[in-house]
Amino acid sequence: MQHKQYNHKNLKWLWLSILLMLLDIETKYLIKTHFLIGEVLSVVPGINFYYIHNSGLAFGIFSNANVYYRLIFIWITILIIMAFVITLYKMIEYSKCYSISCSMVIGGALGNLLDRVLYGTVVDFIDVYIKSWHWPTFNIADMAICIGTIILIVKHYCDF
Repeated sequence: MQHKQYNHKNLKWLWLSILLMLLDIETKYLIKTHFLIGEVLSVVPGINFYYIHNSGLAFGIFSNANVYYRLIFIWITILIIMAFVITLYKMIEYSKCYSISCSMVIGGALGNLLDRVLYGTVVDFIDVYIKSWHWPTFNIADMAICIGTIILIVKHYCDF
């Protein structure tokens, strides 16, 4: 019986996960210590800092969910993080693009998971808008998750 040889080089990109998680933690800390909940600061036209707490999932989905659903969100996030780490570990070939994108998703998920576990909500503060239309408020972790996911999808379907 022959064992597959996994390429552990992919795991070296977990430093990016840690970096993104730390960046997310630091930016949320700065917002929490310098803003009141609901306070808005215009950064540049089209972007505000707007401090809110999101008790739901991405973009405020299920924000009125009770504590049991919030525990389910925590466990789902832990499972997703584990799946991405296992994916990195079990990749047979070294793929810089897949490794970076998986690490981005892991780092973002860790940042939001920490908020959810410690505070029961996630701090969001980046408000992007055009005239009166506002994208749902987000944070650095959300950006890492979205960008990492987009890279994975594009890489999978376009194979660059």
